[in-house]
Amino acid sequence: MARILAIHDSHNASICEVEDNKIIYFQEAERLNTIKYSGTWEILLEKYKDKKFHEIIFVFARGDKDYTKDTKKQIKETFNLFNITCDIFSIKKEHHFFHACVSFYNSGYDNSYCLVMDGSGGNDGRDNTEIVSLYYFNKNKYKKIFQVFSSDKDYIDGKNIYLNTLSIGLLFEWTAELYGYKGAGSVMGKSSFGENIEVEKIYTTKFNHFVFIQSKIVRLKNCDDLLGCCVVQKNSEDIILKYVKNIIKNKKRNLCVSGGVFQNTVINSKILDICPNLYVDPFADDSGISMGAALWKINTNKFVKNKINSLFLGDFPDYFLINTLPKEQVKTVTYKDVAELISKKNIVAIYQGRNETGKRALGNRSFLYDPRDNNGRDVLNRLKDREWFRPTAGTILHEHTKKWFDLKSKKETPFMSYVFKTKNKKIPGITHVDKTCRIQTLKRNQNFHYYNLINEFYRTTKVPILLNTSFNFAGQPLVNSVKDALNTLADNRNIFKYIYFPEIGKLYCK
Repeated sequence: MARILAIHDSHNASICEVEDNKIIYFQEAERLNTIKYSGTWEILLEKYKDKKFHEIIFVFARGDKDYTKDTKKQIKETFNLFNITCDIFSIKKEHHFFHACVSFYNSGYDNSYCLVMDGSGGNDGRDNTEIVSLYYFNKNKYKKIFQVFSSDKDYIDGKNIYLNTLSIGLLFEWTAELYGYKGAGSVMGKSSFGENIEVEKIYTTKFNHFVFIQSKIVRLKNCDDLLGCCVVQKNSEDIILKYVKNIIKNKKRNLCVSGGVFQNTVINSKILDICPNLYVDPFADDSGISMGAALWKINTNKFVKNKINSLFLGDFPDYFLINTLPKEQVKTVTYKDVAELISKKNIVAIYQGRNETGKRALGNRSFLYDPRDNNGRDVLNRLKDREWFRPTAGTILHEHTKKWFDLKSKKETPFMSYVFKTKNKKIPGITHVDKTCRIQTLKRNQNFHYYNLINEFYRTTKVPILLNTSFNFAGQPLVNSVKDALNTLADNRNIFKYIYFPEIGKLYCK
């Protein structure tokens, strides 16, 4: 039984373990050292001290100039420190390709186009970096259709297009920095407040691809932040939808998307309007690169059809710390007890099971709140130290979805990849200014304890939904260990005081 380990270095360092053609473990470095976007991949090896693998794949994310004759030797020396051995060791540098792999091989499709867009991908050895790539996969075979590189010159070289332009991902990052926001996601959130604002195009086209016009981008410095965010969001939507329309000649074609740009749930939802067979990679940021490499390996010789059903692939909790807490602060509770707490406008953090992987909290490491509260968004944004205009998300029991949301062509959305229009005014706490909500649909077999908690909230309030946002503060990764959870509670300025541990039926009150 072959054991394979894939590692991604640089920012969003991660590790993926495969055994018998199945992913059995996936983790990001940031969850272990609590440093957001951490590139310290070495910390991920501690779990594997004295272990042997059939193959180790190391995905080297930096440029060719950083890759010297000694690089491979240095990496292997790190493995030696942990006494980790393998029969085969290789170093790969196909950044966008592995983005495409993780999306396609998790989609459940037999064939699909795979569109990748991010801030900066791999380079071609000449300081030109990938910004857009399109692949076509048919089972375990694939072909590259084209790639767009950010360059200092404009030209075409075979299937490669070189453009003197910013990437869409970097445009969002630049805009967030310009207006003093906390990350590219803020640009999307703020833009919704200007839904009816008319904006000019800040791009032109070359070789049927976009080029941002520098003079027009600079003008954003003189815009107010709302207009600037609308310009960036709407121009990006326009560009991406043109790509999709050219790819999807009919609605029967499948499309997988990956790369940091597709963490923008508003864009994803607009793609869904014209492409019903859309799969959005839940590992769209660079942490998914290691999983892409692992999936590519197990599909090299034979197609291993798979559809990922769970993102709970990280570390198991260790509850021993609970026993060290003052007994008067730890109570035995039922689902009903906790549901009633939430219905009375108390923030409750839930901590259970293996940690979610990817960037969405799905009920194992989440802050929970009453979606009926008009001030719900403000309460949670203040808690998390986020901008006031950031949208909140919700989790709904799957069987009630049609009554509360318009899911378009989707039957379910378990990974919070889209925003959908709300149908009911009873949930203002999760309804954004554009009348949408990023939603997670939940079946009992997907998360037993979380489902039962929401079901009790439904029995109490007639609302089968909870406001769900990630259990972390701004600038921090999702909590991983029980220690992380308790430290977050200790550092919360008394806005929340409860952590619910459903697996052991305990509630900790600060």
